[in-house]
Amino acid sequence: MDNNSLDLTKNKILNGNIELYQPKLGFRVGIDSILLASSINKYSKCMEFGSGSGIILVYLSKRFPSSKILGIEKNIDLVNLAKNNLKINKITKSSAEVLQSNLGDDIFLRNNNNTFDRIVMNPPYFSPEKVIMSKNITKASSRYEFDVNKWFTAAYKKLKPKGFLNFIFRTENLDLVLNNLYPKWGDIKIYPLWPKKNIKSKLMIVQAKKNAKSGVQILPGLVLHNNDGSYTKACENILDYKNFIKLN
Repeated sequence: MDNNSLDLTKNKILNGNIELYQPKLGFRVGIDSILLASSINKYSKCMEFGSGSGIILVYLSKRFPSSKILGIEKNIDLVNLAKNNLKINKITKSSAEVLQSNLGDDIFLRNNNNTFDRIVMNPPYFSPEKVIMSKNITKASSRYEFDVNKWFTAAYKKLKPKGFLNFIFRTENLDLVLNNLYPKWGDIKIYPLWPKKNIKSKLMIVQAKKNAKSGVQILPGLVLHNNDGSYTKACENILDYKNFIKLN
C-alpha cells in the first residue's frame, strides 16, 4: 500500500479485537463509529457509505463473517488504507470489499439498485454555511456537506424494499433527518446518545425501513459517560465488544 500521502498511526481497539491504521491528522475513529456499527443486528448483503479507514467494515465482518459488506469511499488514499486494514485483520473478500466511488455519480446511482438488505452510513452532519470548516481536507470531507440529501437518495436506491438504513446524525438536526426520510421511509427508530445523565443528547443513531408505513419511535438511548468522565458500564460493554445496541 502506498501511504506517501498519509501519516498513519496503528491502534488496537475493541479490547484488542481489531488493529487499525488511521491518519494521524484528519478524521480518526471515535466511539460514534463503534456505536453505529453495534446497532447492526444482521444482514446478508450490506453497503457502507463513506468507509474511511474501514473500521465499520472490519467490525461487521468480524461479527458477521458469513455475510458480505461492500464499502464505498471517494478518497483513494482511504480506499487503499481500508483495504490494508481489512488485510491485517484477516478479513477476506468473501466478507468485505471496498471500492472508490462518489455517491452522486450517475454510474454509481444506476448500478446494483434494490440489491442490499442493509445500508450503514455516517454522513457529514455539519453544514459549511453554519460552522467554520476544518483546514484538514480529509477531516473536512468526512464532516461537512452542502447536500446531505444525496446520501439518503443513494441509500434508497441501493436497498431492497423493506431494507434497513442505519446512520448517526446530530440530534439538533432531527428535523432535517425526518425531512429526508419522509415519505419514503418508515418504522423509524431514534436512539439518542446522552453524553452524561441529565445532559442533552448531541448525537443519535437512527434506523429506518425503506417503503415502510409505521411511524417514529424514540428509544431510551445510551448514556455514554459517568459524571467523572469515565464510560458507563453499558457503553464500556459495547466498546469492549461484549454487547450491542438493540433497535429491533
